Amino acid sequence: MSTPQASTRALPTTPPKGRRHKRYIPPTPRSHKAPSSTRLYGIHNLKDSPQDIKRKLTDKLNLTFEIDDWQAEMIHKIKSGYDSILVAGTGYGKSIVFEGLAALDKSKTVIVISPLKALERDQKAEAEKKGLRAEMVNEDTICADLWKKLRQCEHHLYYVSPEMALSDGFVNLWQSAAFRSRIQALIVDEAHCIEEWGDGFREQYAEIGKLRNYAGHEIPFVACTATCSTETFSVIWSSMGFGNRPFWGIDVGCDRPNLLFLTRILQNTKNPVLDALNILPTHIAEDAPATVLPKSLFYFDSIADCNLAVQTLRKCLPTKLRDCVQTFKSTSSEAGKKLTWEKFGDGRIRILCATDAAGMGCNVGDVEYVAMFNTPSSISVLVQRWGRAARNRTINGTCLLFVPKWALTLFPSDNVSHALGSQGLLSPSHIHRGEASCSQYWKSSSTSTLINSIPVVHTNSPQVISALTRTSPSSIIWIPRLHMS
Repeated sequence: MSTPQASTRALPTTPPKGRRHKRYIPPTPRSHKAPSSTRLYGIHNLKDSPQDIKRKLTDKLNLTFEIDDWQAEMIHKIKSGYDSILVAGTGYGKSIVFEGLAALDKSKTVIVISPLKALERDQKAEAEKKGLRAEMVNEDTICADLWKKLRQCEHHLYYVSPEMALSDGFVNLWQSAAFRSRIQALIVDEAHCIEEWGDGFREQYAEIGKLRNYAGHEIPFVACTATCSTETFSVIWSSMGFGNRPFWGIDVGCDRPNLLFLTRILQNTKNPVLDALNILPTHIAEDAPATVLPKSLFYFDSIADCNLAVQTLRKCLPTKLRDCVQTFKSTSSEAGKKLTWEKFGDGRIRILCATDAAGMGCNVGDVEYVAMFNTPSSISVLVQRWGRAARNRTINGTCLLFVPKWALTLFPSDNVSHALGSQGLLSPSHIHRGEASCSQYWKSSSTSTLINSIPVVHTNSPQVISALTRTSPSSIIWIPRLHMS
């Protein structure tokens, strides 16, 4: 049988003449026009890499350090147009992201929705120190002149309360195409407030997602917080309408190795501050400078407790130093709160007794002690308040929580002390059971204290670590000792 041969006859390129054809099918596939762009909707290709951004911001923000990789990557993604969620611990430098965006493109504006006026004021001052034009927009500052500046986006950063962001005046601004074209990003700072406050305390937080209807798909939305459980993440995701645009998020973590965390049973329930008097020097001379008092921030549940604490502490101090103890509360005027916070920042006030008005974001770098009295309403509240301590990474801070007796379950720890002592690894002087101060802690080679009555041993000694694992690994915590200069 002969093998069939392929035809070498050329195929026609046009329909044959003289014959009618219902449909002519060309012998080759049709050519398609190449797409004009392959980018995702709302995403822009940047010339600058994250490393380029790190180098540029050191100069543009007058920084004495180079920003972290995650900060540069976050700025790069937002400038590319991605929606984002940023989870980073207190004091990690989330504000660098806002300021970096503004510094890299001063022709546009960054809008930051902020929960507290004190936080707005603090961040505005920090931005201005870095050479940026910043403004607060809340019910105390709004006026015809500010609306005009807003429309023209004359400032690089606007710190806005959620109530103002959803006001009729702002809605009118969003309806302007010229205004929208000048907005680089909309950022919700302390985004955990969407879950904590959106149900009733400040309902506008639950409605922030409505701004999507006005902003369109070209403006990236960003949520930033230091405390984000799975449930909180879900609330933020749904409330802010994430998932309809390209998204990129990062969880940096919240490890603060320069902080020591201690929990105590509250002994003096009628006057809680008495439990924290041991942070004061044992002897204070009449002419002693204010710096003998460690800079401290005490949190109370009520204004009455704040006032009682101030009265008690002042009685323990020489006349000259009594004005170094003050209150910070929501009922004070805005001018009064601003002055108090400035004095606390520069050291004229050494001990501040506060309510939650000073609970988030407020940045004073050299706070040595943060104490919270009574059980917190949530872990988020505890982390935010403790996060005020030692925001300057070069110093150490101590975080104290005083809780009712019923809130703690006691564990035996004598067996741990005995086991370590019998092996000559820790002498009795090393076992401080919670009485060691922060400075003593890091000067000791191997020290122990109690957190919730569970021993915590700070050591780098392999012999001690080995003894701990042999003794009672389920009832002891080992933390690597920090080497401090």
